[in-house]
Amino acid sequence: MTAPEHGRGSPARKRAVLLALRYYGRQMARLRRFTVPAMLLPALGNTCIFYVAPLIVAQLVGRLVGHGSVGIGAAMPYVLGFAGVLLFAEILWRIGIHCLNRLDGRGIENLYVIGMDELLAKDAAFFHDNFAGSLTKRVLSFASRFEDFADNLVFNIVGSFVPLAFASVVLWRYDPVLVVGLIGLIAITGAGIAPLIRRRQRLVDQREEAIARVSGHVADSLMNMDTIRAFAAGDREAAEHRSRVADQRRKSVRSWDYANLRIDTLVAPVSVLTNVFGLLLAVALGGGKHGIEAIIVAFTYYSNATRIMFEFNQIYRSLESSLTEAAQFTELLLTQPAVVDPIVPEPLQPKASDVRFERVTFAHAGGPPLFTGLDLAVPSGTRLGLVGRSGGDPPGGAGGARDRVR
Repeated sequence: MTAPEHGRGSPARKRAVLLALRYYGRQMARLRRFTVPAMLLPALGNTCIFYVAPLIVAQLVGRLVGHGSVGIGAAMPYVLGFAGVLLFAEILWRIGIHCLNRLDGRGIENLYVIGMDELLAKDAAFFHDNFAGSLTKRVLSFASRFEDFADNLVFNIVGSFVPLAFASVVLWRYDPVLVVGLIGLIAITGAGIAPLIRRRQRLVDQREEAIARVSGHVADSLMNMDTIRAFAAGDREAAEHRSRVADQRRKSVRSWDYANLRIDTLVAPVSVLTNVFGLLLAVALGGGKHGIEAIIVAFTYYSNATRIMFEFNQIYRSLESSLTEAAQFTELLLTQPAVVDPIVPEPLQPKASDVRFERVTFAHAGGPPLFTGLDLAVPSGTRLGLVGRSGGDPPGGAGGARDRVR
């Protein structure tokens, strides 16, 4: 019998998610020599590709507009700078991914060890209440999901917000209104989808419960396959499985559709509005001292920054998926063992254990007695040998004595 599942909205599940976060955070802090470059270098590479390179192009276009035709010689510094920025970004990416691979590998290794150590610390009752297959899946997911968690932080969170900070600094140089408009619309989008994400969380809870029912039924069927065969209950179990799988499919599709038809439907028009607002501001600024350069920079930066709006839901779903599976293991750690070994156990102190037989009779089934009225006393610590006529253990001898002592 498996331990009862906690609902994902329950305090126990929330504590399990926080515990999983603590385990993952400790690994990232422990491996900080890999964590810091893995987090920052790809983000700086994105900044070079999506924000520094367009800035160079905007400056070149501004010079072309301001000075008419420009020869290859005059444009070459911009071209070389453009190529250098892209090459530098690729170098940053390669170093960052190199460090990320080592962060993932060593973090997963450490979490595998931690998970096994936690299982070894559990008492026997824990393993009676949890299937071996379920425990195996949970501890493996607890470790392997660290890769998804770390990758999501690197590529989606840090990789998006560090370039956004750079873009805000550059746009502020042109006009603070550009920064206020961009950050304000992104904040409005986040505030607007927050209640929708909470609603989707309830749908995801129902989906996870349905998945748990499917996996629990499969585990029960496999563990009791001999009974199912003995009572010819295969058809009934198959029908029950199809019913549970269909319920899981309906609840999964409902949660997926909610993200597509509600959350993304809200984000799309706000993203369009943000780009239009940025273009209008850029055109307004184009008549000032910055000219066409401001139009290109503002429009490009707004277009790149609004990708974050569409990534809100993706980031949330990725974090939710990795932490949900990790929490399935950490919630087991929240249950205190019923039997706790003492830190300093008392040493074993054997006591006197004499063996005494009085008027013992022994016979094989259906045969005459081999002996009757045996009286024997063996004091504690004494060694006694019983030898038959052939020199071996006599019938009912040492083996019989062991049976009677038990």
